[in-house]
Amino acid sequence: MLLTISGVQRYIRESRSTSDLGAASRIVAELSAVAAQRFLDHGARLVMPAESSLADSAGVPNKIVALAPAGTGGRLARAVAEAVREKWRGWVRTVMGREVETPGMPGVQWVCSPASEGGYARQWAVAQQALPARRRVRDFPAVEAPQRVLCSLSPRWPAEVEEPPHRAPRHERDALSAANWVKRLWRHRVMKNSDGRPAPGFPSTGAVASAPFRHRVLESWHDAGVVAEVGRLRRAVKVMDRFPETPVKALGTLAESGEGGPGDGSRKDARWFAEAGGRWVFPDTWRVDRLRREFPEVEQERLEEAVREGHRAATRLITRMRDRHGAAPPAPYLAVLVQDLDSLGRYLGGERGTARAAIEVSAERHRQVSERLSGLGAELREGLARVDLLGAPVYAGGDDLLAFVPASRALAAARRCHDTVPSDLPTASTAVVFFHHVSSLQEAVTHAQELLTEAKASAESKHGFAVGYVRRSGVREASLQGWAGAEGERGPEADFALFLRPATGTTADGGGAERVGLSPRIVGVLARDADELSSLPAELYAAEIRRLVTRHGGSAAEAEALLRLGRGERPETPGSRAPVAAARVAAFLRGEAR
Repeated sequence: MLLTISGVQRYIRESRSTSDLGAASRIVAELSAVAAQRFLDHGARLVMPAESSLADSAGVPNKIVALAPAGTGGRLARAVAEAVREKWRGWVRTVMGREVETPGMPGVQWVCSPASEGGYARQWAVAQQALPARRRVRDFPAVEAPQRVLCSLSPRWPAEVEEPPHRAPRHERDALSAANWVKRLWRHRVMKNSDGRPAPGFPSTGAVASAPFRHRVLESWHDAGVVAEVGRLRRAVKVMDRFPETPVKALGTLAESGEGGPGDGSRKDARWFAEAGGRWVFPDTWRVDRLRREFPEVEQERLEEAVREGHRAATRLITRMRDRHGAAPPAPYLAVLVQDLDSLGRYLGGERGTARAAIEVSAERHRQVSERLSGLGAELREGLARVDLLGAPVYAGGDDLLAFVPASRALAAARRCHDTVPSDLPTASTAVVFFHHVSSLQEAVTHAQELLTEAKASAESKHGFAVGYVRRSGVREASLQGWAGAEGERGPEADFALFLRPATGTTADGGGAERVGLSPRIVGVLARDADELSSLPAELYAAEIRRLVTRHGGSAAEAEALLRLGRGERPETPGSRAPVAAARVAAFLRGEAR
């Protein structure tokens, strides 16, 4: 029996905030865990996922494989599918207070492969062929909602604007469908703690983006001036902030442990700064017009005074950290990181695929692979959350990954996640997309998933790496590369990482002025002269790229990096080898993502 919950990526992607996105991921994982547990309850043998992964449903994949006695598979699969749907209907009733239809959610599809002379291997092959055919059958009822407002996140469903959930917070009164109300109020209504309080949420984009800066602040807590500015910032926020934030895990641990030496009188300020100071360290946050819409109940005079004090405290904190401790200001950009194993289906089907060796197609071997994937997912989640990366993993099931990482740590995180995959499993492809912390989350996640698909499709061996950005204006660019082939070989992420580092040294003319780094003007020059550059002999081409990079403020190392990125970029543009896309990404990293 092979059962899957479909529409997962779409439901997760249709999110306005990281809280929505994290809840959607957890909802799908919980439904998958329900399916797996129901198979066990009915006496079936679970092949995938590993039974050990059910203890923490966060990493349960949306595809379930189980074995049952001959002749019982169809009946059992129907019962399990209905149990999943009933669990979902119960959540809808809990949130909405009534029955509401959500056609197509959850999309539970299954196939049953009967016993045959070929044994498990033959059953697996039949199921793998039947499931895509089953997915093409659309047998859900049509949605009829005349004269209804459509959901602002998922317009395929009508919004529940006339009867939104009882006691829904005023700031959450969006035009949402029942399915998205479950997502929005998941931790408040469904996954509460044992004491009745809301379950832990997910760090905001501002919290992730500012995490490296806030980490430096906590490490500098011995500086009385830093402590004073954080205290002023907290007092300004108290006027309006009524919603508790979810901290980046490593920062919350740091504040609780007392590392960095906060004094007894300022320990509360340190804990608040680590847990809830995310967006407030950005001076641009402190705008009366923006905060008036968010906090309409605050008196105008008090709000204006808080904005003045908050902006002043945030600016002074950044200045002091720069002057006294050499810290860069909080980067307004963060990155969404997605990763997926290459040709996992072929690998499970006994083909070598992108792995070093093929496997035997048997239930026992598939269980072993499932155990490895479960362990890999746990290792990825733990590694991303460490203090050196300060990431926030949304989902890590082993075969695929979705996480948010501060801009300055994103490329290192991509390499870490790629290298965590053991050599006996298929290779992994990765995509990293940088976006502003107040930009559209849905656009960034969608773009990252699209880039991952393009990176995989751009070479027969897959094993691709894509890095791109989406500016607040909507302008975007991406460079498609391939991961390094030989073990220990320099990868494309290391070349891009050169442009994240602060520029050091002096200008090429020897005048002694501090070098500011690669100028964005290099992009226009490369784009203008791409055809001429491509017509040059290899040695002259390389020499001209080096000359142009140094002329526009870049270093010799950056010139070599662009040359390597140009050679590795795929798919290659016919008749051109100038690294235009890589240069655009490099200029963005130099200017925005440090």
